[in-house]
Amino acid sequence: MDMDTTIIGAGPYGLSIAAHLRAKNRQFALFGTPLESWSRYMPKGMILKSEPFASNLWDPARRFTLEQYLRSLKLSYQPLGQPLALERFLQYADWFQCNTIGDLQNIKVKLLGRTHGGFRLQLIDGRRLTSRRVVLATGHMPFGVVPPELSELPSPLVVHSSRMEPVQSYAGLDVTILGAGQSALESAALLYEAGARVRLLVRESRLLWNEHSKPRPLRERIRAPDAGIASGWGAVAISELPRMFRWKFSPAKRHRYVMTSFGASGAWWLRGRVENRIETWLESRVQAASIVDSRLLLRVARPDGIQEIWTDRLIAATGFSININRLDYLATELLESIQTEAEGIPALSANYETSVPGLYIVGVASSPVFGPIMRFMYGAKHVAPVLARNLP
Repeated sequence: MDMDTTIIGAGPYGLSIAAHLRAKNRQFALFGTPLESWSRYMPKGMILKSEPFASNLWDPARRFTLEQYLRSLKLSYQPLGQPLALERFLQYADWFQCNTIGDLQNIKVKLLGRTHGGFRLQLIDGRRLTSRRVVLATGHMPFGVVPPELSELPSPLVVHSSRMEPVQSYAGLDVTILGAGQSALESAALLYEAGARVRLLVRESRLLWNEHSKPRPLRERIRAPDAGIASGWGAVAISELPRMFRWKFSPAKRHRYVMTSFGASGAWWLRGRVENRIETWLESRVQAASIVDSRLLLRVARPDGIQEIWTDRLIAATGFSININRLDYLATELLESIQTEAEGIPALSANYETSVPGLYIVGVASSPVFGPIMRFMYGAKHVAPVLARNLP
């Protein structure tokens, strides 16, 4: 084998795992563009919804936390109530990488298959190599969901929110956004501030907003402690015990909980940029859409009947659905070898290993097994040390 361990994906999980392996002097290769979905696809001006204490990458000694980075710049840090700009987070991630991993190969994997004793990889530049173990840490980008009535319409008229163009390119356009979560609400605010005419179409009867985060007295923190995913003791359990979540609940119960818990809501600091500024249609759903003279004509079902909307662009901030069949770099014979708990949901051991020995799946693709925390970068704090300890 050319490599002992190969990590596919250089997001928060891939970088954190690599930092742990480097600290143990383990041989590995890491493929992917560092934080690509964050730097390339997330809109400029975005602010992270996660609180600063939950916005770390993870090295074994916790020497390269967000707090340490800000302190090194003589900038203030507080764990709660200090929203973190995407630009600052990307600077932090670069600092983390330089200090824990070093230079990376900014190259992607085109094909992953099995070979005797391990796996074969073909890179997009044509190179081929083999590896005993492979960790799939490819993030949320392959799993974006667009409603069926819109899925056949071409880009850029219709795009998932994870693949928006730069917000400045929408200036002067009429833009319709589907969704009521942070992605929909923040995209609406950024587009409006960039000069677009924006409306939100929301299925629910109201928008939900998170409470203002701020340091609290000890009594309140004991009653409802802050956790990586929310506040409260239930959130602590979900945030800190992902392997217990896998062990305690049946697959069907886990899948249902991950799909229905911690639903669509907006950050407290975003509310003033949306309310009374963005046109919002509640209890509204697109029934059909067509292209007429390079514009979109939407038929929208509302409580008082069907209404039509003419719009230049539609952004579907309609979430993600885990299905490993959508990982287009997996060879057919490898994909068919991975046992699943349900359609597209991999069955994973307590150490994140699939039914294919030596193949591991982490991050958002593991969330139906280990819980909602795996949809967030905070989950990397659990994954990285487990893999560093248990990789043979």
